[in-house]
Amino acid sequence: MTPGQQKRALKRARIEWSEQVEDPRDNRGRRHAHHGMLALMAAAFACGRTVLRRMEEFSEDLGASARRMLGVPKKVADTTLYRLLCQQKPGGLRETVTAMVKKFIASKAIQNDLFLVGVMSFDGKSVWTSTRKRVDGARVSHGGPQGTVSALSAMHAVLTSSMARPCVDQEMMAAKQGEAPAFRKMFPRVCEAFGNYFRIVTGDAGLLCRANARQIVEQGKYYLLGLKGNQEKLHTLAKRAFNLSPGGLRVRTEERRNGTTVVRELHTLSVHDAPVVDFEGAEQLWRVTQVTHPDVGEPTTEVRYFLSSVPHGLLTPTQQLQLVRLHWGIENNLHWTMDVMLEEDDRQPCQANLDAIEVSCWLRLIGYNLLAVWRAKAPLKDRLPLSWARTMELLRDAFVGAGLVVYTPTLS
Repeated sequence: MTPGQQKRALKRARIEWSEQVEDPRDNRGRRHAHHGMLALMAAAFACGRTVLRRMEEFSEDLGASARRMLGVPKKVADTTLYRLLCQQKPGGLRETVTAMVKKFIASKAIQNDLFLVGVMSFDGKSVWTSTRKRVDGARVSHGGPQGTVSALSAMHAVLTSSMARPCVDQEMMAAKQGEAPAFRKMFPRVCEAFGNYFRIVTGDAGLLCRANARQIVEQGKYYLLGLKGNQEKLHTLAKRAFNLSPGGLRVRTEERRNGTTVVRELHTLSVHDAPVVDFEGAEQLWRVTQVTHPDVGEPTTEVRYFLSSVPHGLLTPTQQLQLVRLHWGIENNLHWTMDVMLEEDDRQPCQANLDAIEVSCWLRLIGYNLLAVWRAKAPLKDRLPLSWARTMELLRDAFVGAGLVVYTPTLS
């Protein structure tokens, strides 16, 4: 890694914490700066150090420049980090993420470089599960192969039209709250902070309801929402309509992927003559048929339906199909990376209470954004982005190597 790359990595990792992020510790006996410890944990998450003991080792390995930037002059013990997480409130962390993403946008580290018409995708995921620990506010399910399971979920908003695919906001979902109500709570907030950067909203079938469609249209945005059996009448109408009159083929693509040939076709139908489609702003029904032809074996077919308010002429047929695939950026980037690389499913540094789990989610999310922006701006390897594992290695090298003074013993 060049010194310039190290410098850019440290510059992007300079986190401006909101004034609402309060220090919960007593005034006496504070050995480490409050924001320094929070920044340390976020940076450690970005480098794949998801256990408090590994975070302690990471703090010991930091180079001099990284120490100054993070505000960590010396090693921080894992027990110290644990005590802070037990007491820390999540207030102000959302504002910190908002300011962080806006800074990346201002510096052009985040751009709509995958899709010029900005796209914000929403989806929910589990952020914590346990068969042994109970916390107030978590959803509890009984029975099943694992017995009693406690779980917490969150709704995420990701700018999928950007190569970095940053997460701009999250909303923790209460025990009895679904994705649709969580979306209505966070969507106005996302529009207020980032409304100038996107025009289209995408979501899975769990978000498709009249209230959500109305809210999106009232904010001056267009939507493309998945359609499944949760909207039984509309789903049946779509299947019947396409079976009777599939409409003209809008676009067909073919690609090779992992030893298979994948063929996709897009058909669209207007809903202006279908009174049962009484969703605000609804323009079209889309059907995407995907046929996967393996080199050996029988082909498989998957058919998906969507309800769209995107006006005629705004997107070409190729862009329409690209928009459908673009939504998967939230699953393939944010959710996969959080689960597999940042070990959200398996590693929780503190489960003392609901606030501790939520604070850990926010710090992990800040770490993901650091990692995602660094990866988006790193040199390509064989015309593809670096692997997440390799990106984490390089980012750790930047933190450890920047400003590092090498001690060379003299022989007597």
